[in-house]
Amino acid sequence: MEKYTSNPYQIRTDLLAMSKEMLDKAYDTQLQLAYAAMEQYKDNAELALDAWKKYIPTMYTPEEVKKQAETLYEFVVNNNK
Repeated sequence: MEKYTSNPYQIRTDLLAMSKEMLDKAYDTQLQLAYAAMEQYKDNAELALDAWKKYIPTMYTPEEVKKQAETLYEFVVNNNK
């Protein structure tokens, strides 16, 4: 059985990709919630706008992707502890 090993650059790339994917999913989920809330109040424009403002997600920043990757990296490093 061949053991798979990654170099540090590949690990960083993988962690950043995983982090972005996680944040994309959270953003998409929150966006769906915003649309659902707006749909619930579609007969009342004021309530629909309030729901949209309350639930519309803000796009994550590169710093948030990096922070999420660092959190994942800490899990990898501290896996045996």
